[in-house]
Amino acid sequence: MSTKENKINETNVDRSKFNSDNTNTTNFSERTSRDYNNTLNQQQDAINKTLDNTLHNVKRTTDEATREIPRYTQRIAEYQEQTIKTIKDIASDFIEAEKQVIGSFQSQVDRNSGVWDLYNPQKIAENHSVAVNNFTSYLLNTANLVNNALLSNIRIYNTALEQTRDNLKACAKTNTNFIQSINRENSHKY
Repeated sequence: MSTKENKINETNVDRSKFNSDNTNTTNFSERTSRDYNNTLNQQQDAINKTLDNTLHNVKRTTDEATREIPRYTQRIAEYQEQTIKTIKDIASDFIEAEKQVIGSFQSQVDRNSGVWDLYNPQKIAENHSVAVNNFTSYLLNTANLVNNALLSNIRIYNTALEQTRDNLKACAKTNTNFIQSINRENSHKY
């Protein structure tokens, strides 16, 4: 063989070696790309499964809380009824005590008729009756104030919670739009 033929053969061997190396590189790249895509898909599936489980847990917890509402409502109603009953009992006990005092006082007045003008049991009973009515009204008004404050705080809490929900929605949308815009920019570069 001539030197020229040797060089041609060497060149052909180098080309086939290059083609063989290039084929190996292409196969490796395809396998790497496939493995990478599989890994990405597995990660995405794991993320989706985790988020779905979280959503399921949130739904279950909120459903349980919703089922508890009648029990809480019943308790609040029971507390309000107990408050009103206690106020009624206080007024009744006070009036009974006043009746006993007036009765005792009446017997004193009957024995000492001159005292009658100074201490008129009817007038004393009327004054005590007004005091009991005022005290009962005061207690009921106080109970109403407490109930109104409680309801106002619940309304404020619900409003704050709704605003938090709306703000988080807006924040999530902004973050999603930002990430999507970065992904669009990066996809154009490559």
